[in-house]
Formats: sequence, structure tokens, C-alpha cells
Amino acid sequence: MKRFLTLCLTAFAALWALSGCGCENGAEADLVFVNDSDAVIVEVVLVFQDQNGGSRNADSSPLRRGDSFGFEAGEYPATVYVYDAVFEGFGQKELARHTIDEAPRPGERWYVTARDGAGGLALSASTQPPDLEGA
Repeated sequence: MKRFLTLCLTAFAALWALSGCGCENGAEADLVFVNDSDAVIVEVVLVFQDQNGGSRNADSSPLRRGDSFGFEAGEYPATVYVYDAVFEGFGQKELARHTIDEAPRPGERWYVTARDGAGGLALSASTQPPDLEGA
């Protein structure tokens, strides 16, 4: 059963990424992932209580500093997972993860920002757009 759920989740994440459910650059998104790091980030997976999804570049190339993906929100809490390879299942090693417990207030959105830290990649969340270090 666990293998079946993992396979279904993987297929769903791939379909979501290919269908454009991850809104590039955060247009009309409820949660925006922003890369402000030099880490090799290939896939971002978002897990809500009621839905899951993921996004990556069409050619599976790593995100560049300043790249972003937007997601339509589900039911909170939500956990953002970042991977250095195409997502194959939750058994693979992640670069970082961050959980957001509550939905943003009406008219706001969450920005989850990836930054280089002393211990590796660090994710932080805010309702304010990030000031990108490389900008």
C-alpha cells in the first residue's frame, strides 16, 4: 500500500509540474517558492493536508538564483520540500524542508525563500516578498 501511495504521489507531482499548476514567477499564487541560493535545486514539492504537488523546470535543469515557482494553496499545515534531483518519492534525500502551520491572512501569500546557510540550504517563510541578496 505504501508503494502504491508513493507511486500515485509521484505521478501526481509529475503531472502537476507538467500541467503548469506551479505558476511560474508566482503569478496568482497563494504560496511562492523563491530561490536565493547557489544550491543545486531541481524540484520543489509542496504537501498540504488535502493535496500535494511539485514543480521543476521543463528540462529538469537546476533553478537559478532569483527563479521562483508559485502554488495554489490547499489546507494548512503545508510542508515545502526541496530536492537536488527529480522527485522520485519521499524516501530520497531532501536538501531542506520547511513547514508552515497557518494560512496567510486574506490578501496575503507566503513566500518561502531558499538561502545558503552555514549548515547547508536554509528555508524561511514570510508574508513579505524577499529582498534577493544577488539583486
